[in-house]
Amino acid sequence: MKAVALAILALATLPPGLGQARQPPHVPPAQLISAAKHAPLRLIDALETYCDTDTPIGVWLRRFTAREALRIAWSAGSCELVNSLNPSDAGGDYCAQATLSLRHPKNRQDRPEIEIYLEDPIHGRPGAAYAFRAMFDGVDGPDYIRSRKDFEAEWRERFKDTPPPSCSDDP
Repeated sequence: MKAVALAILALATLPPGLGQARQPPHVPPAQLISAAKHAPLRLIDALETYCDTDTPIGVWLRRFTAREALRIAWSAGSCELVNSLNPSDAGGDYCAQATLSLRHPKNRQDRPEIEIYLEDPIHGRPGAAYAFRAMFDGVDGPDYIRSRKDFEAEWRERFKDTPPPSCSDDP
C-alpha cells in the first residue's frame, strides 16, 4: 500500500507530459489529403526514377484510373494498409487513403484502396510523402502492393483497356 502511494506521488510530481503516453500531433485530415495528392510521384517511388516523376500523386491516380473508377474518395488518419511482418510496412499515424469506386466491380467488396504514408508533421504541417501501399483485387485475387508500378501492372492486367503510360521509361 505504501509503495502504491509513493508511485502515485512520484507521478504527480513529474513535470507535465512526462510519464504520459505520447499523443501524435494533430493535423487536420484535409491537410494530410492535400499533402498526399500534391506530392510528386518521385517521393513514393522508392529510389526509382521514372519519366513521370514530377506528376502529383492525385493527378496520376485520377488519370490512370479514369476509365474504370467512377469516384475516388480520399480520407486520412492512421495508416490502415499495414503489415506487421515487415517494419517498413508498419505505417504510422499519418496517411492519406484513396478508395476507388469501380464502374464494374467484381462484387460489393471490390474497392481498390491506395495509401500514401506521410512523415511526422513538422511545425503543425504534414510531413513529406514517403511510401505507397495498396490493396487491389487483381486477376488472381486480392493483393497487398508496395509500389505504384506494381499497382499499375496489376491494374493493366485486370483492365485491359487502360491507356498506355503518357511517357516511356525505356532508354
